[in-house]
Amino acid sequence: MSPGLLNMSYSVMPALAALLFIITGAVVFFKFNRQAPHIALTILCITTFVWQGTWAILFQVNEPDTADALIKFGYLLIIFLPTSIYHFLVEVSEQYSERRFVYASYAIASILGITLLTSNLFIDGHYQYFYGYYPKAGLMHPVHVIQTVIVTSRGLYLTYLAQKHASGILKEQLQFCVISLLIYTFAAVDYLCNYGIEFYPPGIFFILISLGIFSFALYKKELISDLQETLHQEHDIKLNIIKAAAGNLAHELRTPLATIKLDAMAAQKIHQLEQHELIIKTVHRANMSIDMLLNNVCANLPSTEGHKKHSIKSQIQEALNTYPFKSDSYKIHFDDSNDFDFIGNGISINFVFFNLINNALYFIEKAMKGSINIRIENSINKNFVYFRDTGAGIEKDILHQVFTDFYSTKPCGVGNGLGLGFCKKVMVNIGGTITVKSVAEEYTEFLLTFPAIGEKISDRHLSVLPSY
Repeated sequence: MSPGLLNMSYSVMPALAALLFIITGAVVFFKFNRQAPHIALTILCITTFVWQGTWAILFQVNEPDTADALIKFGYLLIIFLPTSIYHFLVEVSEQYSERRFVYASYAIASILGITLLTSNLFIDGHYQYFYGYYPKAGLMHPVHVIQTVIVTSRGLYLTYLAQKHASGILKEQLQFCVISLLIYTFAAVDYLCNYGIEFYPPGIFFILISLGIFSFALYKKELISDLQETLHQEHDIKLNIIKAAAGNLAHELRTPLATIKLDAMAAQKIHQLEQHELIIKTVHRANMSIDMLLNNVCANLPSTEGHKKHSIKSQIQEALNTYPFKSDSYKIHFDDSNDFDFIGNGISINFVFFNLINNALYFIEKAMKGSINIRIENSINKNFVYFRDTGAGIEKDILHQVFTDFYSTKPCGVGNGLGLGFCKKVMVNIGGTITVKSVAEEYTEFLLTFPAIGEKISDRHLSVLPSY
């Protein structure tokens, strides 16, 4: 084979990969709705197209200056490739809180891109291998390698967690994402060529295998086109089932409660006045709990127009007084020395603390140790309630999901994954926030932030924010 034909053969595979990726990117961009996952995938396809297309030309040139120009052009897009993989995985796994890290990664890539274009610190010339010219790593190139390892590992980990907690076709779709892009990341072996190790860069084979798996999933498993729709359909199905169950439960409970209340009122005229008043109060409380259950599953939050001023101390104390504790051995410490007033719906806030107490007791019983500590703090513009239990705690890798609807670490029949999600909606509804931090086997602490009276509740607060 003549040298010219031999050199051309080295360009066939990258040229083929470039063609296939730009076709895939065009199909995704023009055929599917231009939602965030589709845009992220299109970016990934374009960066791969530029990378492989430029290398196909690079292996054919004979002039060193031309090679250096092509290397800088090609690497300008390669710099953004790891972040585009991370971006895509964050979007398909719906880990929206990660977007700030995606943007930070794009910023780092931009700095490296400027370095590439203005100096030799990132790419310091080229090597001349048997198949043609290849970029030579500069002093700052390891920063890009480290960034690649961090962001791709993080993206794959998040998608792996998402598929673990998914089911049905959604689980299968996410598994295809993990497998396909895990294979794609093996193309990082090409970095060795940047450091003087001479071999034909095998990354092309990994990205073609990855593209094959991804294309199969794209068309046979309806990957990406229906991924978000599948997720929302699964959410709606679960919500409708729970709505129906809650409605039936509420209907069945209200009748005997009404009977108990009438009997108690009749007996009240005869004797044991205080005891019967307690029964009536308990029935009233049970009916409020039913209303809260229905509001919870239907996401019906009270209008802010009906909000009134309440004492946080009295709301917490009422929740503690009326919670049906199974034992008097629980250690509950309530520091109420810094009381404050807030504007909101008292029943809703009461439910928030009911739910926090319920969760805390569950994890205390699970760990067979622990106590509950509630503390109030004040400031000029905001007030705070710290709710801490020293029970089993929450694992770090699932902590970010605790406010997500239907996500629960409790066994089936014990938790439905709606309680903390509704607590967050309640707090947002009054212009506040609720966040959590935890250390497994040590503690879990929720921080509830209340705006001081007189602070305006903005439209930002009235919308339901993405899960923490």
